[in-house]
Amino acid sequence: MKNDPAGGRRRLASRPIYVFLFSLYPVLFLYRQNIREVSLARMLPALACALALAFLLWFGLRIFFADRGKRALAACVLLLAIFYYRPLHDLAGELPGLRSSAPALRHALWFALSVFVLLLIRRSRHSFLKTNRILNAVFLALLAWNIGGIVLHHVHGVEKRNARLLLQKGEYRQRAPAGDRPDIYCFILDEFARLDSIKDLFHHDHAVFAERLLASNFFIAEKSSGLYAWTPEAIAAILNMERVPNKSDARLLIQRNKVARFLHENGYVIFDFPYGSLTAQELSRRHYHFPMASASVLFDDFYRTLVEMSVFYPLVENWRRNDAKYSSYYRAQALHVFARIPGIVKKPGPKFVLAHVFSPHAPFVFNRDGGAAAPEHFNDYSERKYYLEQYLYISRKTVEMAETILKESAAPPIIIILSDHGYRGSIQKPFLHVVSAEEKKKVFLALHLPGYPHSRLDAALSPVNVFRVIFNHYFGQELPLQQDPQ
Repeated sequence: MKNDPAGGRRRLASRPIYVFLFSLYPVLFLYRQNIREVSLARMLPALACALALAFLLWFGLRIFFADRGKRALAACVLLLAIFYYRPLHDLAGELPGLRSSAPALRHALWFALSVFVLLLIRRSRHSFLKTNRILNAVFLALLAWNIGGIVLHHVHGVEKRNARLLLQKGEYRQRAPAGDRPDIYCFILDEFARLDSIKDLFHHDHAVFAERLLASNFFIAEKSSGLYAWTPEAIAAILNMERVPNKSDARLLIQRNKVARFLHENGYVIFDFPYGSLTAQELSRRHYHFPMASASVLFDDFYRTLVEMSVFYPLVENWRRNDAKYSSYYRAQALHVFARIPGIVKKPGPKFVLAHVFSPHAPFVFNRDGGAAAPEHFNDYSERKYYLEQYLYISRKTVEMAETILKESAAPPIIIILSDHGYRGSIQKPFLHVVSAEEKKKVFLALHLPGYPHSRLDAALSPVNVFRVIFNHYFGQELPLQQDPQ
């Protein structure tokens, strides 16, 4: 008997492999869109679960669909409903006649529509062989597009190469002279608005906070603006003392930043309080990670987004309403920094402490006195007071921490308190509180620089110049200041 290669290729092309290809698509697509923030290893379990779901549907539907073509199409319909239920449900809510309907009615309609489509497939007289070939080709192309982009990112490494080029730039004009080295504390408060923004947008005069800092000999740059409205790029610019080049790996720039490397080479011990792995310093002696032992997988932004898109999105909503699993975690994570700092102050120096506090950024889990906020307002931008309440509490904890450091330090330390970016308002639907691009870059910046005259500091001092000022004055460098954004 002669082999028929062409016939074999046709049979292979007609096999419904698109079901399994489609199951991988949502995970790969989301990973490619967030490839700078999500590691490859973190994405693999999601791929395995998605593929297992496809196999489960494929074998489970054999009871109702003996024909492979029909079974594949039915499985694809169910996967579409499972993976993209939330956007489909929201889309239905925009249709005339359904805008004011109860969510339960829309759920019932989508369930009825899914059952109707499955019945149509079951009763159809077609074998769907041509459909198999078309969908196989479509999903092969979609996966090839995403996988190709992922491979290019990891193999070609444009962003990593650009980051390494920046890190290799040497600006230090002379060797740092020997002498006393003050401890350096850098606190980055996430989305901490500038004082004039609080007054203009929230109609609150935060003079008490400012007065306590001024009484401790802090300088407040009242007109400071950052370069970015997004955390990775903003922190990378601060710790490398310049604008981040386009298409650069911000995470790599943060972990191997020039500031930490310079201080390490000059005898500093480095400690950090990273948020996830974003601000974990490669040269750090100890990472003060907040313990995640009992945390839900939904605390991972990547997995939470996958679940939020799917039919399982009520799990996220219930999780957010569960104080034990949601509010307590974010409250304890913010307080973790403030609780551990006094112990670090007593460690021998010189030391550089970098703490990224994920607050007053949403979720809004504190009221102004530190009590628990109501669960239904954790991510509520319909009223500005929820952000303001958390902002006021974090302000109080921050100034108390600064006062403790100054009181307990053996020698006057350098303390930097700044925000990565300004108040951004609601950046996801529904867009309930929209602010300008300029507003998002208005950052808070306060400096305690022992022996440095405030008259030499500009009210518009940019975060990218903070360590340039410090290195020039305390370490004998001659780094030119970058132009402050206006």
